Amino acid sequence: MATKLTTITGHYHSYVEDQVLTHYQLNETIDYFDDQNRLDRISLTGTGIVCGFQLSANADYSTVTITQGTGITTDGDLIKLKKETDKPLSILLKQKLFTVDFAKIDYKSYRLFDNDKGKYLPFKDINNVILPMWELLPEKPLGTPLESGESLLTSFVNLKDHVVILYLENYTKDASLCDEIDCSNKGGEEIFNIRVLVVSQANANSIIGKNGFPEKDSLYNKYDVFQKYSQLDELGVKKVIPTFNSTSTTNQIKQLFNTVVNDNSFRIDLIANLSTVLSSFGYSAPLLSIVNRINILFTIDPNNIPADIHYRYDLLKDIVATYKELKDLFIQLKSECNPSITSFPKHLLLGVVTDNSRFKNYRHQFYKASLLDQNKTFSNFDSLVRRLKGILDNYLITANSIKITPSKTMGKLGAKSVPYYYNVDDNLLHAWDFEKSNLYIHQTNFSYHTTNLLNNDYIKAPLGYCIDDYDFYRIEGYLNDSVDDVKTFLNAKKIEYGLDFDFYILDIVENAADLKVLFNTNYSFEHKAGVKKGGTLLLLKSGATFITDFAIEGKISPDSGLGCCAITECMYPWISSLKYINNLSRSLKGTPSNIKAMPTHYILNVRKYSINGVNLITAPVIVRIPLTDVFLRRLHVVMQTLNTQFPTGLLFDFIEEQKKLKIMKLDKDKFEFEVQDITQKSTSPVYKFTETGVTRNGRIYRAEGITCSVLNAHNQNIYRKIHSNYDPINKDDDDFGRFDEDWRKWEILKKRLIRHTAIANYRRFIDNFEHFENIPSVDVNKSVGLELREIARALRAADTRVTDIYIGGDWTNGNWVNSTMCNYYSTMPWSTNDDIVLFINLRKKLHNEDRVSKYMIHINNNININVSQLAGVISLYSKKAEFYFQKPTEGNFIQIPV
Repeated sequence: MATKLTTITGHYHSYVEDQVLTHYQLNETIDYFDDQNRLDRISLTGTGIVCGFQLSANADYSTVTITQGTGITTDGDLIKLKKETDKPLSILLKQKLFTVDFAKIDYKSYRLFDNDKGKYLPFKDINNVILPMWELLPEKPLGTPLESGESLLTSFVNLKDHVVILYLENYTKDASLCDEIDCSNKGGEEIFNIRVLVVSQANANSIIGKNGFPEKDSLYNKYDVFQKYSQLDELGVKKVIPTFNSTSTTNQIKQLFNTVVNDNSFRIDLIANLSTVLSSFGYSAPLLSIVNRINILFTIDPNNIPADIHYRYDLLKDIVATYKELKDLFIQLKSECNPSITSFPKHLLLGVVTDNSRFKNYRHQFYKASLLDQNKTFSNFDSLVRRLKGILDNYLITANSIKITPSKTMGKLGAKSVPYYYNVDDNLLHAWDFEKSNLYIHQTNFSYHTTNLLNNDYIKAPLGYCIDDYDFYRIEGYLNDSVDDVKTFLNAKKIEYGLDFDFYILDIVENAADLKVLFNTNYSFEHKAGVKKGGTLLLLKSGATFITDFAIEGKISPDSGLGCCAITECMYPWISSLKYINNLSRSLKGTPSNIKAMPTHYILNVRKYSINGVNLITAPVIVRIPLTDVFLRRLHVVMQTLNTQFPTGLLFDFIEEQKKLKIMKLDKDKFEFEVQDITQKSTSPVYKFTETGVTRNGRIYRAEGITCSVLNAHNQNIYRKIHSNYDPINKDDDDFGRFDEDWRKWEILKKRLIRHTAIANYRRFIDNFEHFENIPSVDVNKSVGLELREIARALRAADTRVTDIYIGGDWTNGNWVNSTMCNYYSTMPWSTNDDIVLFINLRKKLHNEDRVSKYMIHINNNININVSQLAGVISLYSKKAEFYFQKPTEGNFIQIPV
C-alpha cells in the first residue's frame, strides 16, 4: 500500500455541460481534493495524537479499554475509533455507516494478526515478513462464542508490557457484481479499517527504528527526549557570601569568587547538561565553540586570579540562566514545519498497556504545525543558543569609566539590561531578548554600551525618564577609575536623576573596623554588579585599586560611627498572638456584627516609655494602625508604626521565622516600655518590657536571659542613627494571604493524624494529663507525661511555693510532634502521600520548626516568684521547654501533677 501523499495530484479538469465523464476525470478530482485535505491537516494542524486514546486495563488484564480520541497520521488520515451502526440504513443508502459518538471501547479478546491486506511496510521486518503482532477485539454481546483463532485476554502472556498501536488498514477491494449492500457494476471499494494491535516493546522498537534498528519513524525519534530531559540537572550558581574574615585581603576576596567560578565539578556538569540539550536538536557545531569558551574562561590559575573574576562569576550566572530557559523549552519542542510522510503514515502508537509514569513511552505525542506554535518554541530555542554562544564569544572587559544602567531584579535574563562585560554587537543584541527581537526592536535593549542601540535618547540615556518597571541599577565600569572620580560620579548622578540608593567606598585595610560592624550586622550582601532600588552598594578597594562590589537590600550607614557602640538585640513574645492578629484583620472581610461595631484599627495604648530614666513620653500615647494595613503586613506594620512614632526610641522589629518581637538597643541601656492592646476593650492586660524580661499586670510573664548595664542618659542622636541604619521600613510579611490554603491543610492533617498507624495509639487532641503517659519523648526511657512530671517536680523543689504548673501550646492544641514522628519522618522524607511527612513539612513552612515540639510550661501563682531561684531549672530544661510565669485565661491548659 502506497501512502496517499507519496505523490499528489497537482491539478484536475473542470467539467462542461453534457460532458461524458471518464473515471480518470472523476478520480482525478477526488484525488486532488483528498490530497489538499490531507496536506491541510499535517501542514496547518499537525500530526500525532491530538487528544484521548487513553489506555487502561483492569486488575486481572481481562479487559483493555481505549477511550475515544483524535489523531492525525503523517499521511494526513484523521483517526477516530468507530463502531459500525444502523445496518438497515446502510443497505438503504448503499453505504457502510459508523458512529464515533461514544466514550470508549472495551477489548476482551485477541487473535494473531498475520493477514495485513494493507501490506503496510513499517510492520514488516528486513525479510518483508510481518512482525509478530496480535489484534485486540472489542467486547462481544453476552453469550456470543469466540471465533476460530480468538482467545480471551486473560491468556495473553505479559500483556501489561506490550505496546498498543492504532492501525488504519487501507486497501482497495476488488470490484464485484454483488455485495451485501448492492448488486451493480462499480469500481473497487476503498477500505479503511481501524485495527487495534499489540506488539512487544522489542518489535515496537523495530517499527519506530530505535535501539539499534534502522530509523523509520524520524518524527518520534526526534522528539523522544523525555528520558534525556528527566536526567538534566537543576543547576544553580553558588552564592558568594562575604564576611569580615574573608575580605581582609584582595586575594581573599578574589578567592571567594574563584571558588565558585573555578569549580571543575560544576563546569563538567554544566557542559554535560548543555551537550545533552544542544546535541539533541542538531546544534553540535555551536556546542563545540561553547564548550571551548567555557573551559577557557572558567579554568583559572588560583595563584593568578584575574581582576575581572567577579564579572566571570556574573557571566557564569548568565550562562546558567540561559541553560534554565533552554531546559524549559527542551521538553516543549514539538513543532514541525514539514513532517516526514513516512514516519507513521497509517498508525499511531498509544503506549504500553500499563505505564504508571506521567510521561508515556511508546506513545506518539502531538507534533504541532508551525501555525499552532504560537510561542515559537523553536525560534526561541534557537535564539537562546545564539545568546549562549554570543555571551561566551563576546565576553570582554574594556570599559574604563563608571556608568549606571537601569535594569530589573526579577525575570528572565533577556528582560534585563545587557551587562557591560559583553561586546554588544548587533548579533548579541538580536539574540539577547527573543520577545523584542520577534518584534524587530532588539536595538531597544538598555546597555552600558550604546553604539549599536537605537539612536533614541530614552534608549541611550534612560536615567532621565520614568522607568517604574526597572527596579535595579547596574553600576559597572569602575575597575580602572579613580576612587575620587567614582565617588563624585555616583553622588552627582544620584542628585541629577533622583536615584534611590546609597553607596559606600571602603578600604579593606583602612576601614577594617567599619567593615567588621557592617558584615556582623548585615547578612544579605551579594555581588550583583549593581544595587536594587532602595538598597546600598558597597564598593571595596585596596589603596587606589577597586576590587569588587556587593549590594545589600535596605539603607545602612557604616560611616555613622556605630562601630564605637555595642548594640543588643533582645527577643520577646509580643502582647498579641499572630492568631489574634490574623482573626482581627480578617474581620474586615466577614459579616458585620449586629450587636456591636466591628473594629477598624489595631489600637495600642503606650502608657510609659523611658530609656535610662529619661521619659520619651509625658502622657499615654494612643497608636492606631488601620486593620487594612494589618491585613496586608500583619505585625510588621505595627513595628514600623512604633518606630515612626518614636524616632529616638528603641528599634522594634518582628521576626517572622521565630514569631517574636525583636528590640534593638545600645548594650548598656535600660528601658521600660509599657503597652496595652485596647482594640476591643480598655481593661486588657498591661505588658511592661524591660531589658530583663516581660511582666503582665505587674507579674512576671516571661524571663529571658537578657543582660544590659546602665548608661547615664538617653542619647537621642545615637538612637536616631540606629533607626537610620536598621529601621525595617516597608518590610512585608511574606505575602499575607498566601498561606490561607496551607492553614486549611494544616487543620485537615491534624485530624487525619488521629488515624495514622504509626501514632494511632497516642491521643492527639489532649484534654487529660493521663494521655501524655504513653507518648514517647526524646528520651527513649521516658514518656512525655513522665518528663513533664520531672520538670514540675524540679520547679517545686527549687521553690516550694510553686504549685500551679500547666502545660499548653502545641501539646494541648493538637500541633505536637514527638520523637516517634520525627524518627518516622527521617525514614521517608520524600513521600508525598504520608500524613506525618506532609504534616512535618507543612510545619516547617508555617512555623519554621523541624524538631520535637517544645513544652510550653506556665506557672500560675499569685505570689511574687523569685526567678533567680528557678534559673537553674529553666537553664537545665531550656532545650526542651519554654517557661511563662502566668497562665492566660483563654486557651487549653492542663495542670501537671507535682
